[in-house]
Amino acid sequence: MSRSGVGPEQHRQGSEADATATPFQAREHQHIRYNPLQDEWVLVSAHRMKRPWQGQVEPSLLKTVPRHDPNNPLCPGATRANGEVNPHYESTFLFDNDFPALQPDAPNPGPSDHPLFQAEAARGVCKVLCFHPWSDVTLPLMSVPEIRAVVDMWASVTEELGAQYPWVQIFENKGAMMGCSNPHPHCQVWASSFLPNIAQHEEQSQRAYQSQHGEPLLMEYGRQELLRKERLVLTSEHWLVLVPFWAVWPFQTLLLPRRHVRRLPELTPAERDDLAFIMKKLLTKYDNLFETSFPYTMGWHGAPMGSEAEANWDHWQLHAHYYPPLLRSSTVRKFMVGYEMLAQAQRDLTPEQMSSSCTGLSRVLVAVATAVVSAASSCPQAWGPPGVQYGQSGRSMTLCCPGVTAGAPVSWSRDGETRLLQGPDSGLGHELVLALADSTDEGTYVCRTLDGALGGMVTLQLGYPPSRPVVSCRAADYENFSCTWSPSQVSGLPTRYLTSYRKKTVPGADGQRVSPSTGPWPCPQDPPGATRCVVHGAEFWSQYRINVTEVNPLGASTRLLDVSLQSILRPDPPQGLRVESVPGYPRRLRASWMYPASWPRQPHFLLKFRLQYRPVQHPAWSMVEPAGLEEVITDAVAGLPHAVRVSARDFLDAGTWSAWSPEAWGTPSTGPLPKEIPAGGKPYTQPKENPQMDSPAPPRPSLLPDPRPLDHRDPLEQMAVLASLGIFSCLGLAAGALALGLWLRLKPDGKDGHQKPGFLAPMIPVDKLPGETKKSVC
Repeated sequence: MSRSGVGPEQHRQGSEADATATPFQAREHQHIRYNPLQDEWVLVSAHRMKRPWQGQVEPSLLKTVPRHDPNNPLCPGATRANGEVNPHYESTFLFDNDFPALQPDAPNPGPSDHPLFQAEAARGVCKVLCFHPWSDVTLPLMSVPEIRAVVDMWASVTEELGAQYPWVQIFENKGAMMGCSNPHPHCQVWASSFLPNIAQHEEQSQRAYQSQHGEPLLMEYGRQELLRKERLVLTSEHWLVLVPFWAVWPFQTLLLPRRHVRRLPELTPAERDDLAFIMKKLLTKYDNLFETSFPYTMGWHGAPMGSEAEANWDHWQLHAHYYPPLLRSSTVRKFMVGYEMLAQAQRDLTPEQMSSSCTGLSRVLVAVATAVVSAASSCPQAWGPPGVQYGQSGRSMTLCCPGVTAGAPVSWSRDGETRLLQGPDSGLGHELVLALADSTDEGTYVCRTLDGALGGMVTLQLGYPPSRPVVSCRAADYENFSCTWSPSQVSGLPTRYLTSYRKKTVPGADGQRVSPSTGPWPCPQDPPGATRCVVHGAEFWSQYRINVTEVNPLGASTRLLDVSLQSILRPDPPQGLRVESVPGYPRRLRASWMYPASWPRQPHFLLKFRLQYRPVQHPAWSMVEPAGLEEVITDAVAGLPHAVRVSARDFLDAGTWSAWSPEAWGTPSTGPLPKEIPAGGKPYTQPKENPQMDSPAPPRPSLLPDPRPLDHRDPLEQMAVLASLGIFSCLGLAAGALALGLWLRLKPDGKDGHQKPGFLAPMIPVDKLPGETKKSVC
């Protein structure tokens, strides 16, 4: 009995009754799901995604990687740790791992002396396969033909090593988050003399299912997912990409062929082409999910080979696993710790939610792969006018005859020339191979069938893959901003740009808590096809990540730019600048202007201004910062025209100053002060040719000190100065005379020391008057 007096069985029955009354929702209620491929269970707790994240935040993944680093051991021409020098490869490059985990000549540990201490021999080979000679590309940024070359190498190395070893494991670790120490695009191939644990589980599960149900497990699973359409991410003619019902990692996917295929070497050319295409599309989806180079671990599982290659492996279906670690954003990952390590696998996001995220994303942005679909077919036509094929200068190029069946023998010649470039007996069928094509190979080619009939015409145009565009953003007000871009390198090929934005995940007040990301949303190009896009309704205090992807027939390249509205705020210049003279004031000009039309005038979002002016023949500007929408210049040079301009900035100093407005000119007045005051109390002003009249209010002088001395050559000002000096001189003389008189009256006698009686007594002492006798002294 429990402390409450209720037995365990009664408590369990009551809980089950309560649970039955509540309808089950996968997105709200925890449950466990069975993984038939691994014969294990997975705990799904989708409601945990509502909790705020206070754990580790990974650093941003916006690291710049040089295209070629001579110190990178994977680059062409670089020297590796064992002293070998890499060839200057132009496509893929396969070599033995300099630090292998498996070696072919390891000794046998011998028999065990106890069943709890068993060890067996482990031998094998480890190789490294570089995908591309450039270090700053990844598989989603490579062209479809370049990815097809990688697929061919996978099949070739599997066949080569599988002749000796029962298991050949191809895997790629992408990104530092997955432990990859070298950013150069590459994968690893480990061949072993034993069947690894996961391979053993998959072998046993697939064999058991085939024995019980009469068909391969993954073939039936693929058909069921096609019928249910709940977890599909991508489909093509030959392949499926889906989120497994039992997925553990947040954005885990499973890549399956539609046809029953046991190993990579069994793929047909059409299936390999389609595989390269769907891989590019899937990985592009990953990159655009959080606007980052998406980290993952992927690997192929095919039927065992080696000495057992000819055994019956019909229960096995070729497949690839993708395990990305990211959970909520590009900086928040899932950790396999605690319960996962000690009990069983657990995930927060349901596979159905993940699938809908990726599928929705494809409608927003992930058109990169379809934009370069031209490279996936034997006769690409998706770019430019019909009959045009594109290639990269300095690379080998394959042309195909568009009007014949694939593989049909044809002859090739240049348009307008009779000399054959390639005869029908070349063994290349309908294709023409140009080694290291350059500008001299550009032009039109003609292909003819065996009977001399015209098969078609192909125009070759060469260029370069896209480079990361140069992007800059500016906000003309506090609600909207626009971004412009330009190519960093001219490709010489038709180019498109895909643009999107998302609100970034930013730290909270405690520096740890983060809010979920939102977006991405398309950034509309205004007008369509222009090198400018506009984001409307932005939040002033938020941060945004802009994605501009340059796409051409040879691939795609993405530039990510983080911006905050308050840092890129730059108003448009003020409008309606007018400069007018002030009648009777030969050194004054009145300047007035208006807010820019793009700035919504709100009491809490005002602008401040700065004004510059100078005589037109002088190069130096004087500057003041007015308090409103007008300013009276008090130190203009009489008789000379002046140039005036004004700029604006947010009154709280957010962003930067606007560009200067167009200059306006004005010349100080040379007429006298108005003397007559007509009825109504307003001063009379002389009519001007300019229809805009002077303001009747008296001019408001500038509050800043005059930075230049007065020009005393002006007669009126000379008279004013002389009159002022005369008045001050008279006042000074009068005050001096009065002070001198007072001092003399109050001065004591130097002989007897007695003060003189009376304030107005005579200035001559009494004892000095004539006829007066001195008083006797007693």
